[in-house]
Amino acid sequence: MRMQKRKFVAFILLLMFLILQIIFNFVNPRLMSENIITNESSNQYVLTLDLPEQIWFGQSENIIIQLLNDNSQNGSTNEKQNSSDFDSRKIQNFEVDVVLTGAELTPPGISITPIIEGKDIIMNWEIEPTTDQDVIGTIWIYINTFSDVDEAENQRELLFTKNFSINIKNVFGWKIGTIQWVLSLFTLLNIIYLFRSYHLNKSGQTGVFGVRPHAKNTLTANY
Repeated sequence: MRMQKRKFVAFILLLMFLILQIIFNFVNPRLMSENIITNESSNQYVLTLDLPEQIWFGQSENIIIQLLNDNSQNGSTNEKQNSSDFDSRKIQNFEVDVVLTGAELTPPGISITPIIEGKDIIMNWEIEPTTDQDVIGTIWIYINTFSDVDEAENQRELLFTKNFSINIKNVFGWKIGTIQWVLSLFTLLNIIYLFRSYHLNKSGQTGVFGVRPHAKNTLTANY
């Protein structure tokens, strides 16, 4: 009876460890937003932000920012621009500055990508929390315009800014890798215990880990 109870407890613990493994491997919820932006040149863009809402401590996630051409609106506007306007604004750069507290950002610093007409811009960063406290951050997005004709037209235009917070999940302040390693170890030990118990019962042994119960000694008197 005691052996049956031990196997039952081991089986329940195994199920619990497997459920926890599944929970820890769930995809983190993300915050996605889409914004229609018009700059001073009357060009329209669709700016999409894809940020994690939660991250396990010790885990990394991605921040994705996209600048998409809004062709439905830009078509008529671009046709109305004359060649002199186009030539005076030869270079435009898409600039993103992500500032974080409590996390490492890869690549760090300000990211700048040239804007090419008709092509979308997709930028990715990897974020990894350095503490078990929530990450606080701000995103600034600019369009820089440089002119070879008139330096007075050089400008740095702020398109969008957003403050955000990312909740950092943790258990006793441990990193997710440590938690998963401990769960994997206990899961493996439970599987070994149940496997050996099954084979012991099948072979008629009732002891734990292959140890037979001691038989009572019987004394026989020789006459």
